[in-house]
Amino acid sequence: MIRLSLVALGLALAGCGLLGGGSASSVEGRTFLSTGVTVAGAPMVLVAGTQIRLSFTKDGSIGAQAGCNSFGGTYRLDGAVLRIDGGGMTEMGCDPDRMAQDDWLFGFLGGAPTISVAGNELILRSGDTVITLLDREIAEPDLPLVGTLWTVTTVFVASDAGMGMSDVTATLVFNTTGQITFNTGCNQGGGRYVVDGALIHFSDLAMTKRACEGDAGQLEAAVMATLNGDPVWSLDANSLTLHVANGERGLGLIGTPAGTLSG
Repeated sequence: MIRLSLVALGLALAGCGLLGGGSASSVEGRTFLSTGVTVAGAPMVLVAGTQIRLSFTKDGSIGAQAGCNSFGGTYRLDGAVLRIDGGGMTEMGCDPDRMAQDDWLFGFLGGAPTISVAGNELILRSGDTVITLLDREIAEPDLPLVGTLWTVTTVFVASDAGMGMSDVTATLVFNTTGQITFNTGCNQGGGRYVVDGALIHFSDLAMTKRACEGDAGQLEAAVMATLNGDPVWSLDANSLTLHVANGERGLGLIGTPAGTLSG
C-alpha cells in the first residue's frame, strides 16, 4: 500500500481572466489533456507514456499531473493570467525522468502562465513555453458503462486506497438486458442492476460457492460489499468508480472496450 502525503508548495501567482474574452466558466468543471508542448517554437517531447492533465473544479480547485505525482490547489482566472493560491503535491518516488517532468510542470504553473480557451482547446503560455491541451471529453471520451469489461484495480477502505490486487483479478460486465455478470477473484456470479441517476441498485445476486482465502477472499468481500451497497458511480474516460458508505469504501475499475475483447 502506498500512502500519499501532501507537502506545501506555497505557490502564489500574480496576474489578472481569460484571453479572447473568456471567463472562469470556460474551464470550471472541465479536465484537459495535453496535445503538445513547445519551447522557443520547438517541440518538447514528454516522457514516454505520460501526458499533462489539468482539472478545474466548480469550487475553485485545480489538479495537475505530469506522469507521477499529483498537484492540487485553488485557482482564479484574473484577466489573462492563471493565479494559484497555495497548493500541495503528493510524494511518490518515481524514476528521475518523471520526477523531473513533475518539477518542470509544477514550476511552470507557479510562473504565472497566461491562459486562453477557444472551445475545447486550452493554451497556457509562460515565457517561450507553450502547452496546448484538449478537453478530456473530446480527447478521451468516457467508455460506456454497459458492454465494457471492467477490471478492479483498487479497493477503497476508509477513504484510503488500501489493498493491492497482487495476482488476483475481479471483473464486472453490465449487459444491455439489465443483467450483471461478475468474477470476484474467486467465484463467478450474476444478478440484476438498475441505474438510478448517480446510484446503481443491484438485486438477485448469486454466485458459485468456492471457498476463498487470502487476497482472493479479501477481494471477493470488497466486491460483494460494494455490489450490495447500492454504490454511487462515476465515469472518467476508461475509469469507473463505485463508492458506498459516503465514499469510504468501494472499487476503482479500468475498462476494456467491447470491440477489443478477445474470444
